[in-house]
Amino acid sequence: MTRTSMPESVEASAATTQPGRRGLGIAVTGCVLSGAVALFAVGRLWLHYTVPRDGLADLRAAATGHAVAGAAATLALVVLAGVVALPATRGFGRRVAGGVIALAGLGMSYLAVLTIALTTDQLDVPAASTYTDGRATAWPWVTLVSGLVAVVTGVFATVASGGWPAMGRRYESAGSAKSGPVTETSIWDRLDEGDDPTA
Repeated sequence: MTRTSMPESVEASAATTQPGRRGLGIAVTGCVLSGAVALFAVGRLWLHYTVPRDGLADLRAAATGHAVAGAAATLALVVLAGVVALPATRGFGRRVAGGVIALAGLGMSYLAVLTIALTTDQLDVPAASTYTDGRATAWPWVTLVSGLVAVVTGVFATVASGGWPAMGRRYESAGSAKSGPVTETSIWDRLDEGDDPTA
């Protein structure tokens, strides 16, 4: 007995699934990169400024992203959650997840732009208006770019995720194959899996 060739419909299905897997992989990678980089950047120094002091020399100071754009860290965690949410969902749920990722990325970029443009006005202290020489570092720019990557990733997931596979699809397919009609091909497949088709 020779094993029959794979049916054309199965080959076509496998060929269609490959681009979907690539698309899902690209989206997950986008979430990992943008979320992780932004989360790291928020902990770095975002701002240098001068604090005037009466009768004393002016004091040079600095602030991290947590001090001027603390919400960016939370938004970065939302983007990172897409690593789990995108493979675990499908259909409308996956499009919603993509929209949430895009909005989180937009929020990160917005907070970064505010820091770049307003500098010391972003500090939540009463005397911030008296601080001078506010100057943003490169880290808000890094967060801005990461946020834009997250926006693109979220939009991509919302628009193009229709053919992407989901967790559990493999098991559903296996179950459907075992409950279907017995053919020479299905017998060989079950033998490969360690099942006894005569049981």
